[in-house]
Amino acid sequence: MITKHENKSIMKKCSIFFIVVFGLLSTTGQMLRAQTGGASQFGCTTDIFDFQVGARAMAMGGAYVTAADDPFSLYWNPATLENVPAMGVGFYHTNLPFGTQYDFVSFTYPTLSFGTFSAGLLRLATGDIGLRDTDASFLGVQDYARNLYLVGYGKKIFSWMSVGATMKIEYSIFPGNPDALTGNLGSYTESAIGADVGLLLYSPWSSGLLRNWLLGFNYQNAIQRAIQLEDVKEYSPRNFRFGFSRKFFLSEGQNHILFAFGLDNSDAKQVPNYIHFGGEFAFRNMIMIRLGWNKRGDSGNGYGMTYGLGVRHLGFQIDYSYWNGVDTFFGGSHRISVAATIGKTKEQKLAEIQAERDRLVREEAQRQFEEERANAYHTGLARAKEYFQKGDLPRANSAIYKVLLLDDTGEDPSFQEARDLAAQIDAALEEERKKALDDEIARTREEVEIRQRQRLVQEHYDKAMAFFESEQYREAIIECDRALELDPKNSMVQKLRKMADEDLRNKIGEMISTAGRLDKSGRTFDALQYYNRALPLARGLEEIESFITGRIRILDGKLAYENLIRRAVDYENQNQWKEAAKLYEQALKANPNNKEIQKRYREAHARANAKQMEMTPEVKALYTKGYR
Repeated sequence: MITKHENKSIMKKCSIFFIVVFGLLSTTGQMLRAQTGGASQFGCTTDIFDFQVGARAMAMGGAYVTAADDPFSLYWNPATLENVPAMGVGFYHTNLPFGTQYDFVSFTYPTLSFGTFSAGLLRLATGDIGLRDTDASFLGVQDYARNLYLVGYGKKIFSWMSVGATMKIEYSIFPGNPDALTGNLGSYTESAIGADVGLLLYSPWSSGLLRNWLLGFNYQNAIQRAIQLEDVKEYSPRNFRFGFSRKFFLSEGQNHILFAFGLDNSDAKQVPNYIHFGGEFAFRNMIMIRLGWNKRGDSGNGYGMTYGLGVRHLGFQIDYSYWNGVDTFFGGSHRISVAATIGKTKEQKLAEIQAERDRLVREEAQRQFEEERANAYHTGLARAKEYFQKGDLPRANSAIYKVLLLDDTGEDPSFQEARDLAAQIDAALEEERKKALDDEIARTREEVEIRQRQRLVQEHYDKAMAFFESEQYREAIIECDRALELDPKNSMVQKLRKMADEDLRNKIGEMISTAGRLDKSGRTFDALQYYNRALPLARGLEEIESFITGRIRILDGKLAYENLIRRAVDYENQNQWKEAAKLYEQALKANPNNKEIQKRYREAHARANAKQMEMTPEVKALYTKGYR
């Protein structure tokens, strides 16, 4: 969700960018006009390379300045190069009147981090031009060719903006005058350098009708090319192409409908503005149907419908368009262009990189797990050995039991030492039990009673040991107490009870400490959970139980207070000021000195009881002055 502050930031950045770009272009234009005596001279009414390229763009009526996402982006708007999904090439050829050929070829190379690079060639050529002398005598034939080499770059500098630029190098061959001595026909060449700049803005919103909008422009010939023709210098006119488009996805993204608009504004003489509309329906991104319309901004017959189809399969795309023409010179015509994708798309490459990262993360997690498992094994085994050597059999048994739990199969050969130690501990425990039983029998004549009592003691002891091993210390203490009721002097039971009591207190202390840290860090609910889990364990420990009960009471009150504030804020967000004021009033009863809550209560109460009134003329004048 885009906040109001973020919207202001986006608009501020866009404004700064537009000001800088237009400032630079204006400065460049003033410098060029100064070089030509304050006025540009044009050999033609428009740029010689202004004929549109790409059957898809033509089928959409030329509304392509933001919709371009193929190798033809180099011509239409270099800022859209970042929308080209993969490395590819594009080809376009058309025949113009009088045997003139118009060709375009381009190559596009997107990178994952450094933008998209592109290079292309526009060629306009006419062959076998017949030349005659002033007396109408035939001198021969010559060729005329003008080549425009394009090198473009586009980069998405923000998630909502891409910029681009295209450098143009023109190399032209013109028929020359016959040689005075030999009579041979001559020719001469000219070259010039120019540049385009482009901008593309992406909608920062991701929901509703505000998403998927594109807004952009291409300033063609921002740096004009200059060609010297005899005593006339020809400057390529500047052309400002503006456009926007919106794509609607259907059937969970398998199909889409694209709408686009474009406007051309040239500073060439006698060239009106052009308005372009275009639409495209794509079925499973394989078959495309297109429709477009052109409208020229003068009173002439400067409009026409365009139609087209496209097919994409196995990385190749063939596009066809029928162009009604925008004037009587060209009329209706058929156009075909071909584009080919080479290799994987940026999305596929990013997915592979992410998959590789995920694989490395899984391998690292597995390695850490194995290290932790090995460390837990060696640490637990060493602890069990230490307890066993000291004769602390219950702790040794508990430690070795935890080690054996790490063996998922129960047959891992690396756990053999642990299994052997567990057998020794079991044998020692059994021996200890037998010794305790024998000692008890020796101290009494009532052998049957002693054995019965000892059996019960042993049952309680075994239960206590099982509870102790599973860290259920309170249950272990209860079983030990039952055993001690039968045999108060049983040292083994006394020892186990003492250990269970110590471990229980330690466990309660750890839970209280954790709850305290969570409370200090603002995680009141999690802290309350720890206190609630610790309370049953502390039953019978009056001082600890009293402390935990007090903390629970405090945290319950704190949660209730926070819940009141949260509900009040929700009512505020829904403009339900009366309900918000009631909740803030309840919160003030619990915390009457809270300045922030007092302020919120006053504001909610005021809004709840506010009435709409007409401003007096004096107040309205003062409001208008303040607003301005």
